[in-house]
Amino acid sequence: MALALNLGVSNGINMSTGLVPENSPLFLVVDDDKSMRMILRLALEQEGYQVVEAQNGEACLAAYQQHQPEAVLLDAMMPVMDGFACCRQLRTLSGNDGIPILMITVLDDPDSVDQAFEVGATDYITKPIHWTVLRQRVRRLLQQSIQKRQIASLVQQLEQANLELESLAIKLARYEDSELQ
Repeated sequence: MALALNLGVSNGINMSTGLVPENSPLFLVVDDDKSMRMILRLALEQEGYQVVEAQNGEACLAAYQQHQPEAVLLDAMMPVMDGFACCRQLRTLSGNDGIPILMITVLDDPDSVDQAFEVGATDYITKPIHWTVLRQRVRRLLQQSIQKRQIASLVQQLEQANLELESLAIKLARYEDSELQ
């Protein structure tokens, strides 16, 4: 079980540190309810993840830009900036290549669910949280995110190799033309 020390909150952002390995994935947990943030943080740390906390949408945007987390767990109903507006803005930030955003909220009506996906949520879980479902969703979202990055990297490598092959083909054609003359 991973333990973490709470260094406190400044500017609505809380970075936990402790026995969670530094190279483990970093999550941003955003909820105006301090106890919910703490419970989510502890649940994620028990799975071996690092956690940054924010208490509203504005603090989330700042924490995202500062820490570049692997995924965001985002409440929908918060003061200052709600989760829907925050999610929409997260999707517009540069460097946000499909980061998983999991909305976690008490809202379970069809309009709220539809709105969450329309603004860019990757997945949606209602409160009270079923912890086994959360754990599995988090794992799946991270796996998908890692696979997308790996595919993007492979595509870049293939494009580079294709350019090199085209260059070699041009050189070969020039060489063959010069040999024929």
